[in-house]
Amino acid sequence: NELGNNGIKDEGLEVPTFLGAEGKVSGNVLAGDNNSLSYSRTPEEVLRIVYGTGDEHVPGNFFPKGADGRIARSY
Repeated sequence: NELGNNGIKDEGLEVPTFLGAEGKVSGNVLAGDNNSLSYSRTPEEVLRIVYGTGDEHVPGNFFPKGADGRIARSY
């Protein structure tokens, strides 16, 4: 959430059962909605997260020299 900088899309490892996968578990490996579908992310959010900087314009973390795809290069 902090790096993506766009609302609440991630949850902790432990969640109330009613928020867990299909409302049946309290553990959480991958965040998802009530139907166990992952939350959508914009390209900007993905870059903020994989760069680890919280800014889609500033490379780092997994891609210290920046990603090389068309979308990443556009930033």
